[in-house]
Amino acid sequence: MKHQFRIIILGEKETRLLSRILIILNRRNLKTNHIHVSSNNENETMSNIQYIVDIECQEEQLFKIKKLIEKLIGIIHVYYSKLEKQNSIKSLWKKIDLPLATY
Repeated sequence: MKHQFRIIILGEKETRLLSRILIILNRRNLKTNHIHVSSNNENETMSNIQYIVDIECQEEQLFKIKKLIEKLIGIIHVYYSKLEKQNSIKSLWKKIDLPLATY
């Protein structure tokens, strides 16, 4: 059964790193739902890039993909998490405590 996962990849500032990551995902015929790239410009000498990729796959495929991405040159660390379904009641309704306004 396929699940939705979010992979967060921390890497060095390299121009071709994103294309190598996408090649790995395309060779496995995985559906990518979202890709976000951001850079950390706090320290100019050591700027790292963060890639966030949302994919649909099985857990076994996720472990294999994580190992393949970690082997790439320029990758610092790879994190992953399972995404909750967006149609669940818990994500639609939030409990908010508002103080009563008395005049």
